[in-house]
Amino acid sequence: MGLRTSIADAVGSAITAVGDIAETVTYVATSTGEYDTYSGQVSETTTEYSLTAVVYPFGASRAGKNDIVDEVTADLAILFASKDLAVTPDTNDLIVRNSENYKIKQITQDPAGASIRLIVGRMI
Repeated sequence: MGLRTSIADAVGSAITAVGDIAETVTYVATSTGEYDTYSGQVSETTTEYSLTAVVYPFGASRAGKNDIVDEVTADLAILFASKDLAVTPDTNDLIVRNSENYKIKQITQDPAGASIRLIVGRMI
């Protein structure tokens, strides 16, 4: 077993090990279909994936108690094991949490490709 596989397994175990800190969210992947000449529209297909993820506030929550924060955001960070998602994340996709839709603003992955962090904003 290679180092990448070991790290991926460790990340998956860590997300599971945090117990009730993690929660289940739904990743909604959108794929573009073909152009319909009759309607003049491009069809879209969505596929949902259930993920166990650690969800936490992003932005001002990262500041220390003595830091001055100029801007407070309502954005969230969604951290999960990359092996739990069968598609490559895209900013055209959505996260559903507590029946609310969140737009993906940023996607980062660790150097080993074991975890993915999404920065999301609630859609109004």
